[in-house]
Formats: sequence, structure tokens, C-alpha cells
Amino acid sequence: MHLPPLVALLIWIPIGAILFRRLSLRVAILINFLAGWALLPGANYVPTPVAFPYWILPVCLPGAYFINKATVLGISALVGILCFHRRELRRFRLKVFDIPIALLCLVPLLSSIANHLAPRDGIRGVLYLFLAWAVPYFLGRHCFSDRQSLGLAARAIVVAGILYSPICLFEWFAGPQAYAHLYGFQPYRWIGATRYFRFRPVGFLEDGNQLGIWMASSALIASALWARGLAVRVLRLPVPWAAAYLLGVALLCQSVGSILLLGLLLPLACFSGRRSLRVGIALVLFGLVLYAGLELSHHIPWRELSKTNPVAHSIADNLRDLGRKSLGWRLGRDETQAAIALGKPLLGFGTWDWWQRGGTRPWDLWLLIFGMYGAVGVVAIALLFSLPIVRAAYFSMPGAAPGLSSLLTALAALVLMSALDSLLNGAFLLPYLLVVGGLSADIHPDQDCHGANAPALRRRRYTVGTSQG
Repeated sequence: MHLPPLVALLIWIPIGAILFRRLSLRVAILINFLAGWALLPGANYVPTPVAFPYWILPVCLPGAYFINKATVLGISALVGILCFHRRELRRFRLKVFDIPIALLCLVPLLSSIANHLAPRDGIRGVLYLFLAWAVPYFLGRHCFSDRQSLGLAARAIVVAGILYSPICLFEWFAGPQAYAHLYGFQPYRWIGATRYFRFRPVGFLEDGNQLGIWMASSALIASALWARGLAVRVLRLPVPWAAAYLLGVALLCQSVGSILLLGLLLPLACFSGRRSLRVGIALVLFGLVLYAGLELSHHIPWRELSKTNPVAHSIADNLRDLGRKSLGWRLGRDETQAAIALGKPLLGFGTWDWWQRGGTRPWDLWLLIFGMYGAVGVVAIALLFSLPIVRAAYFSMPGAAPGLSSLLTALAALVLMSALDSLLNGAFLLPYLLVVGGLSADIHPDQDCHGANAPALRRRRYTVGTSQG
């Protein structure tokens, strides 16, 4: 007997409201988005006997299912704030750094008008992106704009990884079973489940790649808290133990992409100085934009290159020998779909299933957005990811307290990891938009989210440099 996914999703709305009634605002926000994303079903999926239901999109983007965990988490947060924290809305003011998220939310309507679609199609896209993307972003921008709250968010990400690790270890032995036992059908749980050592876990997330990034990002933040002396304990565990444990679990998840990204960004988050950090961030961001631009412009035939170029051919052969054929398959798939998306390059096709013109859908977030909403949508998401990273790496905060720059560096690495992963995967961890919003705010080194000096007790409890549990 399964718990119907739609029932679980709808029940979360009053649960989220209770969180906002009983807990402090920032703690309620973190639990709503992190715990909700970790435990809720993706959507009320219609079961299918097809082994690879490629037409089911990740819930971070508008698709066939409007009611899913992305929109439900936004609804529960809005209900909780409107019921118990209305005064916070009066203090909210839009800033220039909010232009990318505003553009991303408005582009479905512009695309709908350009493609002469029914008005409801554009309004549906606007409402979806507002609930799924804008709500966590603006809550992060408003309530996680000081040293204490950003430190609390970082520790919450580490706690989320530690608490999720038993599910990872169970499914490493038994296979991806938890979602099926609790909610029933999950479309991608067996895709790539068999790995080098037993199974790749999925938990209650959308696929193994997403869980790999979830655990790798927790390990990244825990390592940064330890290496930079930003915390002493998490969940009563010494931070070095927590970091080592999460690094081990991230390796057991056997998501090759997340492990490579973790290895790339660990030195940047943990050991880089100010100058090397800026150079590293610039190089990685340049590579991200260059790769995305080349892929979307269809200038490089990746499939043909892997056959004719000796270096690319050698890499492809090594991946094939390791049993990792998914990278070449994704690049080939995206190459075909990029040519279709270029048919309407400015505002896209305005529909989530635009890729049906070329068969199987593409697999990365940027190309999915390009086909839906064109270059305007891609520019919006590129600015949304890159501006907070650049702010954290290049601009010193006025009156910055000791440890604040290190904390901002660690969180910028978290955002960068998610942005890089989205080049090959379409499933983005929307709770991390809280961090994106926080880094986009005017950081106050010693203020709480209400703009007043934090009380001594709260300062003692949430200061990252001296936190004890």
C-alpha cells in the first residue's frame, strides 16, 4: 500500500504552514525547502511500462505536472509567510540584482505572445516559475543576507546531507527502493542504477545524478567549514568527521559528474586565497559560458568530433571502457535538439515539449530552457547563477567580519557546482536558490534578516566561527 503522491504533496502545505507558526522564520524556510525537497515525491506520475520515459521533465521546469514538489514548496512558504509573517513582506524591496529572476519569470508570457499561443499557456509558465524559482530566491535574498543567516544556511545544507546518508547507504546495498516502497512509480530510479560497486542510490529525489549533487554539495560545504575554521560541530559531530563522512558517502553515490565537480571545486572553496579564488572563479565561469554558448549555437559537432579528433576519440573510448556511455549519448542527443531550438532562437517555442520535433528530449537544463524560452531565458538563468558568484568572489563587503569572505566563497562554490552540473543534467536543486538569493543581497555582516542588530543570544548561537552544534 503506497501513500498517494498527490496526497503527500497536498499534506505538505499545512505542514509547511505549521513550521512557519512554530519556528523562527529562517529555520522554517530552511526546513520547508530542504526537508520538502528531500522527502516529497516528485509529482503524481502516471505509471508507464516504458523503461525510459524520457518525456517526463525534471520538476524544476514547467512540464506536464503543475502540482509537484517544486510548486508545493513555494505554495507552503507563501501560505506560512502570509499567515504568520506578513510584516516581512512590507520590508521587502526589489533591487537591480533581481532583474534576472524577474526576466526568467516573465519570459514564458513573452514567448507565448511571440508564438501566438493561448494566454493560459504563458500565465501557467509565469506562475510555475514564480512558485518554483522566485519564491525561494526572494526569501533567500530577504532573510539570508547577513553573516549569521548565511552560516545557518550552510550548516543546514551539511545537516541535510548527514540526515540523508542512511537512505544512501541503504540503497547502495539494496538498490533504489525507498521511493517505490513509499510512493510507488518513479520514472528514472533504475536508469543507470547499476554501478561499479553495487547500486547508485536515488532516495526520494528525481534520479541518481541529482542525489549525487545533493551529497557532493553537502560534502563541499562541510569541507569548507572545516578547512576555513567556520564551524566546530554540526549535529554534535566534529566538523572534520562530518566532512570526511560526507565525502565518503558522496563517493558511494557513484555519480561521476558530481565527484568530478567536487574534486574541481574543493580546492577553490577550501584553500584558495583571494587572488587565486578570483582567477579560478573567472576561469570556471568562462568555461561554463563558453561551453553553453557553443552547445546552444550548434557550432561544434560533438558526435563527429569524438570520431575524428584523436583526443576526443580517446576520451570517448575510455568512457566506453568504463561503462560510462551516458556522456556521449547526452552530447549527441543535445546536438540534435540544439539544431531544432535554433529555429526560434530569441524567445523559443513557448512550450515544454518543443523537443518532440526531434524525438527524445535533451538532457541539460540550459538547452531545455533555450528551446522553451530562447536566448532571453538562457541569459536570465546565466545571470541568475553568475552574478552572485561574481559578487561573492570579487567585491569585498563593507565592514566584513572575520570569516565572512570565507563563508561567501564556500557558498559561491556551491552555486557554481549546481550551475556546472546543469550543463549536462536538467534537474536543478531549487532549495539552493535560497543561497543564490542570499548572495544577491546586500550582505550585512552583523545584522539579522529584519535589519536590526542581532540579539546577543542569537549571535552566540548562529555565529559560524564559534558554533558548537
